Amino acid sequence: MASHDYEEFIAALNAHGVRYLVIGAHAVAFHARPRATKDLDILLEPTPANARKALAALRDFFGGADLGYAVEDLIDPDWIIQLGVAPVRIDLLPQISGFTSFGDAWKNRVDARFGSVPTHYIGLEDLIRAKEAAGRLQDRADARVLRRAKGQVQLTKRSSRPRGQRSR
Repeated sequence: MASHDYEEFIAALNAHGVRYLVIGAHAVAFHARPRATKDLDILLEPTPANARKALAALRDFFGGADLGYAVEDLIDPDWIIQLGVAPVRIDLLPQISGFTSFGDAWKNRVDARFGSVPTHYIGLEDLIRAKEAAGRLQDRADARVLRRAKGQVQLTKRSSRPRGQRSR
């Protein structure tokens, strides 16, 4: 899969009315700045009705092929469905750290574009909360970049005195 595959996948989700949010590094790139990533992370609303729509979108995206997934697979919080191979992979997640309700994140979404395709991004505040809750080193770095983009981090200028001199 390449970037245009991501756009086609999102278009398939849209065509089937799937409730989803782009999260992860692509959301960081949208809200703040791009960084290297191995996948496109998609948070799906974990309901049976939405999972059925997502399965239909998967069938369309893969040319009618049945990938063997069931509704339960898309709503089970212990599952992550990975499509493709890094560095160009799609991860489908039914939940992420920092949230108890998809509905709350959905209300705060930002509707924009992924390339040329309309898409739903996780809101900035929710992305910061998710990154902080995940706790990985990269997630903490992402949270700092996001807070800076939001203006919540003030960088302090180092002292202008020459190196090696001490203050009295």
